[in-house]
Amino acid sequence: MKLPLLLATLAVALLVRLPGIGWGLPPVTPEVRASDMRSSYAFDEDDILSGVAKASVARLDFDPNEYHWGTLHIELTLLALDGAQAAGAFHAPWRLAYYNLAPGDFDRVYIVGRLVTVATALLTVWLLFQFPFEWAGVFAAMLIAVSPSHMLQSDQIRVDVTMTAMLALTLLVALRAQGDGRPRWFLLLGIAAGLAMAAKYSAVTAVGAISLAALILRRLPWRGAAAVLVGALIGFIAGGPYIVIKPKAFYDEISRYMIGNSQVPTELTIPAGKLFALHAMNLARFSIGLPAFLLAIGGIAWMLRRRAPVDWIIFAGIVGYAVILVPLRWALIRYDLPLALMLGLCAGFALERLSKPWRYSLTVAALAMPLAGCIAQIDYMRAPHPANTIMERILAEVPPGAAISRLFRESPPLDEKVYPLGPSVFMGDLAASPPAWVLMADLPDSPYKPSTLALLHSSYSEVAHANLDRMLGWATLGESGAPHDWKYTHPRFTLYRRKSQ
Repeated sequence: MKLPLLLATLAVALLVRLPGIGWGLPPVTPEVRASDMRSSYAFDEDDILSGVAKASVARLDFDPNEYHWGTLHIELTLLALDGAQAAGAFHAPWRLAYYNLAPGDFDRVYIVGRLVTVATALLTVWLLFQFPFEWAGVFAAMLIAVSPSHMLQSDQIRVDVTMTAMLALTLLVALRAQGDGRPRWFLLLGIAAGLAMAAKYSAVTAVGAISLAALILRRLPWRGAAAVLVGALIGFIAGGPYIVIKPKAFYDEISRYMIGNSQVPTELTIPAGKLFALHAMNLARFSIGLPAFLLAIGGIAWMLRRRAPVDWIIFAGIVGYAVILVPLRWALIRYDLPLALMLGLCAGFALERLSKPWRYSLTVAALAMPLAGCIAQIDYMRAPHPANTIMERILAEVPPGAAISRLFRESPPLDEKVYPLGPSVFMGDLAASPPAWVLMADLPDSPYKPSTLALLHSSYSEVAHANLDRMLGWATLGESGAPHDWKYTHPRFTLYRRKSQ
């Protein structure tokens, strides 16, 4: 039974990820080319591509030049792009197509890079089917296949989906290591954990907790502990060899991030209690759906009563990953992917306790909400992006040389020699020096300053709007409070002009 279900689940996972694979790219126009920005509207994708573009498989140079997140996924992206170029997928070298915004090929660069993430998403589904459970792994795989947040991240050049796949591998090997106890399984456990950390450093607390739980359940065999440490070193260096070759570059990059994160203004920080509440709401709304979230709570309650070794290992993963969410500070949906996977397993355990008619009925009911969210996202991703729409209005309405205050330089990508940046609409003080034009977007996670909103109401006129009609809002219990990385596909823009003009 599992093989047909596995093939069907893989097909569904692929089916919901391919239609929007080319979403959110700026138009290939002279204006965008002059902007010198090559970012999609999912910010950070260009950081990975720009780093990868400096490396070359032909030169045996695999330096990703980007150490901020982890390098495993970035190395895979390099191999895919250089391999696609060698296979003739581009009309020109992909680096030139990317930097020069070449018609057709620029889009292909992003699509090939995103297909790497899709591949790791399918790997996650396959791994979950390998878990030795009656229904928990199968249900978690189906849930991940139709999770709207997982689908959205799969259609981006990001490290989070690969990290989640490696976390699934770590959990799977931990179960084998706990049951078998031979050092080779603990060596493999360490390698899987090292690969997860090489994909994204924030996996460290989750894989550390999972490995420790497996060791404790085997009464801390010292040979096993040594095997885990050796394996973790092998896995991490295999996924990020430049940690050994260029340790100072790694240290400097991570230090800059930590310093920058510590300097976030107090008014923008989120208390830990509220942060966890936001993550829970985001999981229920944008990741696994409310029914699956409630099933997961029921599954956790039953696992606490059962207290089998597998339960302790999954609990360790959940608690271990939750710890890292506090220093990450932001309640972004991409941070929730590991929790979606582990809570999917917990929900599957709750379903395993039911008779098969009830199990299958509740499985369908639990998958309906996330699947509807996927369908809505596909609709947004295939529509003209609002950033491109508002850019057309800006070019038609705003005279060259006029400063425009806006939230992000990349959205939309305007040539700052033609349209200089005004004071930031989020952090700046517009009242001190009111710009002639203001572009507002609904992407911030925190409200705009009341003084900014009051100034817009009193001194500016609305000139243009760009947005997509909301679809299947019940699937996410509405859009209120959605994090900005959920709204990347369908932000709302409003262009304002100062009345005195």
